[in-house]
Amino acid sequence: MNPFEPGTRLRHPAVLGEPIVDPAGWSNRDFSARDSYLYVLSSDEIDEILLAADQFENTGIQLRDLSKDKFFIPKFEKTLLEVIHDEVLNGRGFIFLRGLPVEGRSVLQNAIVQWGLASYLGSMLPQNKQGNLLEHVKNAGGDIDSPTGRGYNSANTLGFHSDDSDAFSLMCLRVGKSGGEHRVVSSVTVYNAMLDRFPRFAKELEFLFYRSRRGEIPLGEVPFVRQPVFSVTDGYFCARGASSTIKRAQELEGVPKLTKFQRDAINCYQTLCGELSLLVNWQPGDISFVLNHVALHARTAYQDWPEPEKKRHLLRLWINLEKKRPIHETIAQDMSGIKLAEGTNPNTPLDMTPVV
Repeated sequence: MNPFEPGTRLRHPAVLGEPIVDPAGWSNRDFSARDSYLYVLSSDEIDEILLAADQFENTGIQLRDLSKDKFFIPKFEKTLLEVIHDEVLNGRGFIFLRGLPVEGRSVLQNAIVQWGLASYLGSMLPQNKQGNLLEHVKNAGGDIDSPTGRGYNSANTLGFHSDDSDAFSLMCLRVGKSGGEHRVVSSVTVYNAMLDRFPRFAKELEFLFYRSRRGEIPLGEVPFVRQPVFSVTDGYFCARGASSTIKRAQELEGVPKLTKFQRDAINCYQTLCGELSLLVNWQPGDISFVLNHVALHARTAYQDWPEPEKKRHLLRLWINLEKKRPIHETIAQDMSGIKLAEGTNPNTPLDMTPVV
């Protein structure tokens, strides 16, 4: 039996300082009886998806050129658009698909599946200055606490955060030996809890905070951006994470030091995220779709397998949505992925590339 049930579609125009009523305002308690965020694919749906992927692979067209008109799923398309993607755009803001086989299929074949399904949401964005449209979440010895550190190439704990895109997708190919639990939280629910329990902190996070670009600095621009954590635009709520990018911006020249009150507000935000979050244990073949504007995600530290062929491995896409949610202008400017230097072309490496 498929446990999936769509969330509510009740939404009122949002106003900061008042409780937010939005379909994305779910609680981890909503899933105590059943994992209704999880869509388990039927055998017929799996067969059609894999056939579409195999047909695309046989064309010899590059992965970066895969679009929805090249990923033919005539029976599943209605469900994908009206159930799965609608839940991301107009419902809870996230969904997990389960049931796809990955064992015995190449990285390219699995990436085609993920990309093909994501292409019905929008187009893919560069995730680093090398132009990677497809990124590999693997431990390459990276350090999230370094000035240019990126969490995806480390085994570190990652605090609750949002990515620099409208939405993202993760596909699990292999899990680690232990740890690496994935957490998702509704930033709507976190805001409402903070407004109720710590209203002065909620107000403080409406102001602009300095965030490090993590070394991904476009030519001629400063190494930071300024964005609010909480904002409302045209009646729509939006939240950003408040973890490592704000912390690392403190090391940059020209960035004022956070006050104790600001630090306390950020710590409160992270604490509430942990209290209200949903724990999801990855299974190989799982694919997530998450709307960054209303949901944050985090990961616990993990221990990997010593054998290279068994190491934890997820594929990640940053998605530029066709259907946009109104967001604060300072955030909208940062939602087009990493800006590439002239002469750098988008690419889709089939393994992790060295971080420079």
